[in-house]
Amino acid sequence: MSKSNTGNRTQLAHLVRRFFTSLGRTSPDVPDVIWAKGILLEPEFELWEKMTPSDQRHSIAVAQMAGNELPDDVTVVRAGLLHDVGKIAVRSGLITRVLAAITKPLVTQHRIDRWSRGKGPLATLGVFMAYPQLGASMLREAGSDEFIVRWATEHHLPAAQWTVERTRAEVLQRADQFAV
Repeated sequence: MSKSNTGNRTQLAHLVRRFFTSLGRTSPDVPDVIWAKGILLEPEFELWEKMTPSDQRHSIAVAQMAGNELPDDVTVVRAGLLHDVGKIAVRSGLITRVLAAITKPLVTQHRIDRWSRGKGPLATLGVFMAYPQLGASMLREAGSDEFIVRWATEHHLPAAQWTVERTRAEVLQRADQFAV
């Protein structure tokens, strides 16, 4: 099996797990929220609090997995907590998220940009698919570390397109793929 097919299967398995766990609307446990608050800058935590409960739970799992691999790297833990924060910029229900997951690999960035500038359901879908860039902008405004800002933008890109430090990115990518 080619490396590309293996990556596609891993991504599909991740999306299926995320879909089923997102059906539960329970908030993260209070100790986990307190832990996140103690790690994030105040403006970062204000953004994080706006995430959906399932996105918060996912981000905690990513951050904890990354922190287990790089225990002395608080920046990586913060990046794990904040990598999906751009999703708060778009009102998106489950249908939009599923459509985005299915559609994004099939369309060009040019088409996504064109949809984003329009109106209606395709505009919502296009804007949702651009959430990494939206999140990076919010994080920059919140005063986040440059690695965190860039990881928010790059976390869905192929490794060959990363501009961030590779070891950290590999740890975060692995955590993002396996955390639900």
